[in-house]
Amino acid sequence: FLPFVCDGCSGIFCLEHRSRESHGCSELNIKSERLKTDDHSSYPCSYKDCSGKELVPVLCPFCEKNFCLRHRHQSDHECEKLEVPQARMAVTQQLIKDIIDSKKGAAVSKGRRGARNSETAAKVALMKLKMHADGDNSLPQTERIYFQVFLPKGSKEKSKPMFFCCKWSIGKVVDFAASLANLKNENNKATAKVVLTNCNNFFVKISRL
Repeated sequence: FLPFVCDGCSGIFCLEHRSRESHGCSELNIKSERLKTDDHSSYPCSYKDCSGKELVPVLCPFCEKNFCLRHRHQSDHECEKLEVPQARMAVTQQLIKDIIDSKKGAAVSKGRRGARNSETAAKVALMKLKMHADGDNSLPQTERIYFQVFLPKGSKEKSKPMFFCCKWSIGKVVDFAASLANLKNENNKATAKVVLTNCNNFFVKISRL
């Protein structure tokens, strides 16, 4: 008979046993085992129309499906759970916006409250000033103007509340304030003079020049 060499196991066989199946070729069994092993160790991609496979499982932590490396991200395989993080992000953004708006509202409210407090403090200070102010008691209430007068250095008092007539000249106001504070006033001489400086609301300072 003619010898037949198997191209799988390289064995020599007769006509009857020349096929791999007929002589139980060992190479055929090895290849079959490899094919079975390959089939079990590959993981197909779950993305539509994708035939990709991986040797290790690549699971999406959100939908828990297996994908190839190309489609492993949520956005790449159009993950059905992708809307959940977006919804959470929207809620977070709204929460941040609400916090910012509340801070702005609180700042505006605080500013208004601060302005009201300043006005109240000014009114209280003026009331105290009127209670203790010295002046010409014959002046009508409608013509009186009140000041906290700060006296020059060396005076017995640092400041003194006074009221004057709103129709008086500056010179008369200075002379009257000097007399109430017992200050030496020589404004009629060409020497050091007593003057008013730093007028601010109802605060006035008397200085010497």
